[in-house]
Amino acid sequence: MAGIRLAVVADIHNGRDIFTKRGTAALPLLKRFIAEVNDGDFDAVIDLGDRISDEHVDRDKELLAEVVSEFGALGITRHHVNGNHDRATLVQADIDAILGGPTESRMVYIGDIRLVFWQPNVGIVEGRELRLEEGDLEGLSRLLGSDDRPTLLVTHVPLSGHAQIGNYYFEHNPGQATYAELNEIRRIIGHAPCPIVGLAGHVHWNTLTVVDGTPHITLQSLTETFTSGDPAGAAAVLEIEDQVLRWTVRGHDRLSLVLPWPAAKRPWQGPAIAR
Repeated sequence: MAGIRLAVVADIHNGRDIFTKRGTAALPLLKRFIAEVNDGDFDAVIDLGDRISDEHVDRDKELLAEVVSEFGALGITRHHVNGNHDRATLVQADIDAILGGPTESRMVYIGDIRLVFWQPNVGIVEGRELRLEEGDLEGLSRLLGSDDRPTLLVTHVPLSGHAQIGNYYFEHNPGQATYAELNEIRRIIGHAPCPIVGLAGHVHWNTLTVVDGTPHITLQSLTETFTSGDPAGAAAVLEIEDQVLRWTVRGHDRLSLVLPWPAAKRPWQGPAIAR
């Protein structure tokens, strides 16, 4: 299996400074990320969404266009998903037109590696838990069930359901850190014929959670300060080669992981009956 090397960025939040997000630092940090990618040896860039901090339609288009202008300096292909702030005032068609590429659910191959980009509902309503829309689960099932090769499942919102204790935004708001339909999502992942590694942003911190044998990784925001005091400048390198996945987060909030990338799915033994 040929190896790949991806650069990953999440939650850029271009715009004004809001709470612990330093949106005014977004463009310089993004420019630095892109320069490092261009100086490196990468096959593609993945953007995990929330490119802006939303205000109103006209301003959000301007903020997104500023981000796209920086991305335009990339010398390699980029892949995007939308976050809740991207979709707060803008429709997907407008976003795709400005980005110059798709953000709908889709499957992409880079070398021998399968990437599934799942774009379910990301619309957040204050005081309500985050829910999928009709057809979202069926779409996930179709994408994952179409191939038994190892799969990187890319979303904005994490699918692990991991604890949010200590998280600035979600400890007291856990219903918006993942989907209310988490059990159904886990069932689809568990029944898929392919081994899966989940990759997401949204929660503004670095985590690894293994659920029923499936590792789920989240990446810190480019501009978040609650863990580091300064904008984290977080960006990751994801390398897959010889049935090994290596994940390295750079910036002020660093993390390094080495995980198996098995060629075939190997379900875990079911839990023992309590005695």
